[in-house]
This record gives sequence, structure tokens and C-alpha cells, in this order.
Amino acid sequence: MRLRYAIILLLILIAQASAEQTWDLSILRVNLYPPDAEVQQGQPLMVTIYVGNNEGSQFSGAVSVSLYVDGFLKSREDWYIGNLSIGSIPIPPGGYRTIVTNLETSTLTIGVHELRVEISPKGYTDPNKNDNSYSINFVIVPLVNPFIEADSEVLQGKEFDVKVQIPNPRSEPLEGIKVRLFVNGSEVGTKESYVPPRMISAVKFSYKPLNVGTILLDALITRDDRPMGRASLSVTVKPSCDLLIERVQLSERIFAGEPISGKLMLKNMGLSASRVNVTFFIDGEAVESKSIDFIDPGEGKELEFNLDVALGMGSHTMTFKLIPLDADDLNPSDNEYSFNFRIIPVPISLSARSSGSDIYVNLTNLADLLTNVEVSLLRNGSEVTRFNATLEAGSSKLIPIRGLDPGNYTIAVYSHGSIVSSTEVSVEGGIRPESPFWLLAVVPIAAALVYYMLTRRKRRAWPSS
Repeated sequence: MRLRYAIILLLILIAQASAEQTWDLSILRVNLYPPDAEVQQGQPLMVTIYVGNNEGSQFSGAVSVSLYVDGFLKSREDWYIGNLSIGSIPIPPGGYRTIVTNLETSTLTIGVHELRVEISPKGYTDPNKNDNSYSINFVIVPLVNPFIEADSEVLQGKEFDVKVQIPNPRSEPLEGIKVRLFVNGSEVGTKESYVPPRMISAVKFSYKPLNVGTILLDALITRDDRPMGRASLSVTVKPSCDLLIERVQLSERIFAGEPISGKLMLKNMGLSASRVNVTFFIDGEAVESKSIDFIDPGEGKELEFNLDVALGMGSHTMTFKLIPLDADDLNPSDNEYSFNFRIIPVPISLSARSSGSDIYVNLTNLADLLTNVEVSLLRNGSEVTRFNATLEAGSSKLIPIRGLDPGNYTIAVYSHGSIVSSTEVSVEGGIRPESPFWLLAVVPIAAALVYYMLTRRKRRAWPSS
């Protein structure tokens, strides 16, 4: 009996020794596919593990392969090496065999991750476990690579378009896609999209920036609340204003020689303050330019002007043009204003009377400015004389014209080349003082008068008889 128990105990010890068989295996290297270790989110990452045999005889047995991502176990499976029935070849002494497996990436976030591969024995003990693990980094990239199209510079207070382009290089459509747009971290809109196979779709948003500076546009592509892609773009927001000419004060009739004066009321309906340049045009030609200090949003300023410009009689067009200096105008169409006015002669009141061979011309300036006029005297359509006269504002002047022949005369007054008044007057008779024939009548009369006076004096001196 004792011999039997001894034999049984020996067999148990031999079985235990067999059960604790050791084998030195190692991971020589790990290769990833795609080769650049970048895989689209949701696509499998192919992992090729090179298992080396460090023993002097071939290895056949089971190996447990575990995959960890960022320290968390993602998969574990058993591989049977050297099982000819399933086509597995033993590992020769000092050689290696490859194990190929896939890592599911649909639950991984976009970015860089660490993959750690571990092998552990099944039914044997590895005396050197230090070479039973291998670490390598890989990158999860978006399933789609969207990009944003928008102007690099936009205006404050003006809507601009943001287009999120979603390419689909795959042979299957992208369905149930949501596009979320963020501006400086705040969501401003969400839209759904469908992208056909090997096509590109655009999702359009509109946004109106109210503040000046740089804004960051972010587009997030999701499906079933899982991120699939992201795109970013920086846009510069320039200051804007909205200038307009609210009111114009200018007389429709201006006397010749009078300065063109008036007032402009300007207003800024925009979001930013700006200095303003005002250019004055008359009949299409710039005649003066003025600068106005900052006009704040919602505020207005009055501008007085006084233009000393020589213009001919008749109709003219004045145009005011506003140019903001510190901001762009949202509505430049109302930055110009045109106004028609007329240049008219200075009104002169004319009256005339004759006395003997003289005519007395009375001129009155009815305007509030000094003016120069020309006076022309005509007889039977021919000009007898022409002279100039200066009249103070509101003043009158009596001008004699002497020594005229009898007849009908026309007096015309001109201001800046245009006739402003006329009248007719007649000279009835009389001898012109400058004519020598008046002596023929005056000398005999004077001689007769002297003779009469002398004769009368002598008669008074004789004594009576």
C-alpha cells in the first residue's frame, strides 16, 4: 500500500511540474495601420503584434492578448499558436510569429492616444515578463474633415455668411449629420445635413457681429451626439458707422456775388464713432472740404459752411459727400446729398426823370450786400453812354446825366452781365449848354437890355424946359 501511495504522489508531483512549465516569449514590436498611425474616428485601427520565441525549441500554445488605450482595457482575446488544425504554425526557436487584430475607435475622442499591448501565458509561466508589453501612440482624426468658408474681414453690425463644407470620401452616405456653429465658444446655430457618397455638402449660417475685434468660428460635426469632425476659422470684425445727411439749410435763390452759406445736420446711425470728411461739389467740381470730429453712435452734429465761389447766373447743383475716416459705412448710398439752387441778379430799383437837357437816374439796392452795376443810356437803340456804379447794401444813389439832346431815351441797369431793370424817359427841349449857338440868342438880348438901362438913366438926368 505504501508503495502505491508513493507512486501516486510521484505522479502528482510530475503533473505539477509539467503544469508549471515555463516559456520565454516577448513582444518584439508592434505595427499600426494606417502607417502614419492616424485613423479616422469610427474606423478600425489594425494592430500587428510580433511575438518572439526566446527558447531553444519551437513554441506551440495559447497566448492571451490584451489591448489598453490610455490605461483602460479595450479588448482581450486568446490566440492559439502552433495549432495546425486551424493553420497556425509553431514559433521556431529564436523566431517570431505575427498576431493581427483590430482596435475599435468609435468611442475614442479625437486626438492622440496611447496603445499598450500585453501578452500573458495560458498554461505556462514566462520567466521574463518585462518584455511582454509594448506601448505606441496613435491619433484619432475626424471621420470627416470639414472646413469653414467666410470672409477674412467683415463689418460690425452687418450679417455675413458662414459656410461649413463637409466632404465625404467614403462610398457610403453620411446621414444624420448635425452641424453646430460656435462663435467665441457660444453656440449660434445647429443644422442637419446629408452628404452623398464621395461628394461634399455645404451648410450655410448667417451671423451679425456687434463688437469690433477678432472672432473665432468653430464648426462641430456630430452624429448621434458623437463628434465626427471639427473646423475653426478666425475672422476680423472692422468698426462700422452709418452716416447720413439728416437736414440741409440752403436758400434756393442766391444773389450774384453773395457767398453760398447754409447748414448741414449730420447723424451717425451706426455702432462705432468716426470722424467725417465733408466735401462740397458745385456742378461736379470739388470746391471745399471740411473735417468733423468724432460723431458718436446715435448722435448728430451741425456743420455750417460759407462758400465764396464765383458762379454764373442760372441753375446750379450742389452735392455734399460724406467720407468716414475711422470706420466703414454700412449704407454708403445715403452719404451723398444733392441740392439745386439758382444764382439770380441783385435786385435794383430804377427810376428816372428829366429836367431840361438832363436826366436824373435814381438807383436803389434792394439786397443786403454791396454790389456793382453798369448803367447804359440808349437812344433809338444806340448806346449814348455807359458807366459803373457801386451801391451799398440797401442804399440809393442819384446819378445825373447832363446835356442831352431832345428825344426818347432808355435806361438799362446790368448786374453781373444780366439786365435787372430798365425804364424810359424823354428829354423835351432846351439848348445844350455846350453848344456855341446859344450865344446868338443871348448876346443881342443882353445888348438891348444894357442899351435900355443907359437910355433911361440919361433921361432922368436932363432938366425939364
